[in-house]
Amino acid sequence: MSNTGAVRRKQKLDSKITEQKVLQDEMKSIRKGARVYRQQQNSNILFLSTVDREMAQSKKTMEESGGKSTRRLRNKVVMTKLAKLEEDDQVAGR
Repeated sequence: MSNTGAVRRKQKLDSKITEQKVLQDEMKSIRKGARVYRQQQNSNILFLSTVDREMAQSKKTMEESGGKSTRRLRNKVVMTKLAKLEEDDQVAGR
């Protein structure tokens, strides 16, 4: 059960990252300082903003999304290395 949950979380994270990449690519094609509308999440309300502000927000979202994933991966690698070291110590009789 937990494996399918992990797969779903990974798919959702991948989808969010892809969405942010597409958004950033589209915003790069708009001139600097241009005015754009930002849609309120889960709503049809739009707010006036600038490309620069929205690009910064998109990058922040990417860092937060990728950061969690990167941190988990790094922690998993460290735990694997620790387990390997403990295993080596047991074999060596330390």
